[in-house]
Amino acid sequence: MSDYSPKLAALALCLALCRPAIAQDAAGGLSAHGAVEIAVKNNPSLHIALLQQEQARYAVEAEEALYDPIFSANGTLARNRTPSLRGADGTIVSESDIVTLGTGLRKTFATGTTVGANVSGQRRVSRSPPLYNQGGDNAVGPAYSLVGTLTLSQPFLRGYGTTLGLASLRVARLNRTASQLAALQSGSQLLHDVLTDYWELWYSTEAVQIIQASRDLAKTLEEQAHQQVESGTLANVDALPFATQLAEQEESMVQQTTDQRQRSLALALAIGQAGRTGPDLRSADIPPEVSTDDVMGQAVDDALASSYELKRLQAQLQVAQYQAKIAGDALRPALNLDASLSAQGLGNRAVSPAFEQFGKMEAVSAQVGLTFETPVTNTRRNAQIQSALLDAHITEKQIESARQILRSDVETALARRNAAKRRLELALVTEKVAGQQAEGQRGKFLAGTALAIEVQKADDSHRQAQLRVQRARVDLVEGELDLLHLRGKLLERYSDVLKQMTPTALTLDDAREPM
Repeated sequence: MSDYSPKLAALALCLALCRPAIAQDAAGGLSAHGAVEIAVKNNPSLHIALLQQEQARYAVEAEEALYDPIFSANGTLARNRTPSLRGADGTIVSESDIVTLGTGLRKTFATGTTVGANVSGQRRVSRSPPLYNQGGDNAVGPAYSLVGTLTLSQPFLRGYGTTLGLASLRVARLNRTASQLAALQSGSQLLHDVLTDYWELWYSTEAVQIIQASRDLAKTLEEQAHQQVESGTLANVDALPFATQLAEQEESMVQQTTDQRQRSLALALAIGQAGRTGPDLRSADIPPEVSTDDVMGQAVDDALASSYELKRLQAQLQVAQYQAKIAGDALRPALNLDASLSAQGLGNRAVSPAFEQFGKMEAVSAQVGLTFETPVTNTRRNAQIQSALLDAHITEKQIESARQILRSDVETALARRNAAKRRLELALVTEKVAGQQAEGQRGKFLAGTALAIEVQKADDSHRQAQLRVQRARVDLVEGELDLLHLRGKLLERYSDVLKQMTPTALTLDDAREPM
């Protein structure tokens, strides 16, 4: 049993999801776990990966049965009329009725050896006209014959040994491992993409709320300024900044609402609900707390040791190396031994003499032969071997490149996550100070000791600080998602979602037998 089977089984559980619609709360919000569940149920890329893994499993079963014994049986009924010369210038036509029954068993071994056993029985009746039309027909038989044969075929050069005999099984098992890892990689990538879209939608929604609150405040300040202008306590020109600020906030509101709509559509596409109707999706969860205690070196080592992509490439390398080991075998010189041993029995007008003669081994034949053949040149064989060696070398370089990219990606994700953590801490301080400053400026303006432009700047600084706080929160969560995905731990993080589902068999509704 493969080490990856439990994780694949957990992924397969998601195919049993029985929620046809997106589960949202009363406010229309979608949880992160709910988004993951729906995405796994509807995403065709993951289903393809799981089906390919199942296909690889059947390929292994087929190769494991490659050397199963083969049983054969046959039966024939023949009536023959054969002309022949008779006398000086005449011909006659002889007749024969033949019934043959046979059975056999053949077994091929991984070493290339083939052993077979066959038994056949025959009943034969012959008739021929009398010579010169004297007397009646000449009848012979019925004759009963029994033949048993043992055969042995053994290659000594081409096709010899378990290295070649078990090649297809070993390659099938390695391909099964690669397919399992591809399915896990596809599942991890799906979770990463869906959750990234989910938190981007959350940020866009938060930004709409922040800008909406800022717009409402700008509208209140603009109304207060207009009242002061009417009362004569404020010049009309001094009230214009509030009208300008309100117009800018309305513009920002339109832009951010459009962005929220786009993020909702992106999430719907990611979870396989691009054609859904109804209200836009909304994120119900808030970004979780993220620890930043990981050490750079340890994170890189974890990723190199656990990455599904690296393991898949390593499985492909093993396939390429094994293919290189057996490359060109079909073009090697061949030296084959063929041997057979047969015993016969014959009875005239009775069956028992045939069995008696067969049992006493009175009529035994044996044959041994060697066959040798070789290509005149090795050009084609050498080319196949070199091509296979290059395939293995190319895969080695792909692994080396993947390691370098993975190391860089982990270091980048770790730096991004840690920077987001620090930005969040600073942004929270800035937001607090900016909020106090904006509140103070509004109070001073109402008291007539502050200019409108100062209030506008303070409110804008507070809004920008609020946006930076939420952006840092999302960047922190997305940085953690990147690290979990690169280190092959994202599926483990969401294993509780997978355990909620009931397993069912993977069905191929659209599969058809070949014509």
